[in-house]
Amino acid sequence: RKNTAALLTIKRNKQPTMKTTSLLVLAFATTTSAFGSFGKPKATTPKFPMPTFDDATQRYVKSPDDNGVMPYDAIGSALRHGPVPFITRLTNADEYEQGVLKYMGTAKVSRAEAVGNMDAKLNNPMDWSYQKMEEKNGKPKIDYTRLDPKQAALTSVWALAITPLVINVVSSTVSQFNNEPGPCVSKAFEGLGICSSYIPH
Repeated sequence: RKNTAALLTIKRNKQPTMKTTSLLVLAFATTTSAFGSFGKPKATTPKFPMPTFDDATQRYVKSPDDNGVMPYDAIGSALRHGPVPFITRLTNADEYEQGVLKYMGTAKVSRAEAVGNMDAKLNNPMDWSYQKMEEKNGKPKIDYTRLDPKQAALTSVWALAITPLVINVVSSTVSQFNNEPGPCVSKAFEGLGICSSYIPH
């Protein structure tokens, strides 16, 4: 009986100690978790080399840290967004670059993202503007630099089939006009020597 009583006394004495130890462990874990969360670095928005606007020339000037390298060439623009940005990059590269720099500066994005948006805007301004409005309302961004296989296939068909056909039609029309000019409908061409014999007097 004495032994049993002694064991009960020991167990009773251990219970408060175990509870105290558990509370201390829990408090330590909570404190560690709290300090750990404070110690984690906050996610920061990546900084890109932003262009500046020159009031004297009314032009955007790229940052010295911007190497000016495009994410893809003019053919890449055609494969992603069709013929319009492709033609613009070939025929009006300076205006295209100014558009890219302007978007970089206003939207605070990288050159690659600005190029993708520029191409998408040139290809379909209404759809692009609608997407930008949706993004302001919380809709996820579209990666316009991504190559869509379907769009690439359509562009390939345009490049390989439709373009030669258009060139052939234009060439045939010009050739026919040169050989058989037909009657002139305006005297505006009289001083230019174009089908002058057909201008009515």
